[in-house]
Amino acid sequence: MGIYKPGRPSKYNPSNSSGSKPPSSPGEYRIRDTSGQLCYIGETCNLNRRANEHKRSGKLSSGSTFEYKVADAASTSASRREHERSKIAQHNPILN
Repeated sequence: MGIYKPGRPSKYNPSNSSGSKPPSSPGEYRIRDTSGQLCYIGETCNLNRRANEHKRSGKLSSGSTFEYKVADAASTSASRREHERSKIAQHNPILN
């Protein structure tokens, strides 16, 4: 089994607080623009903090969604970064 459970990621829209607010847990995240295009893929040790950082920087603009998956407790930063790199290569998001 991988470091992430199968299935779709949870979604959060910070501009209207809809969806599930990201926890302060490690995981992978994706930012989609208002048209649904995948713009960015990242990995972090704190999903909630990272969502707030992207909102302040403007990368997570009004109407964009922050999609995330919480990593397995046995995952390491290195294993999460390796997974992130494979997803970036697979999807080629415009801001990575």
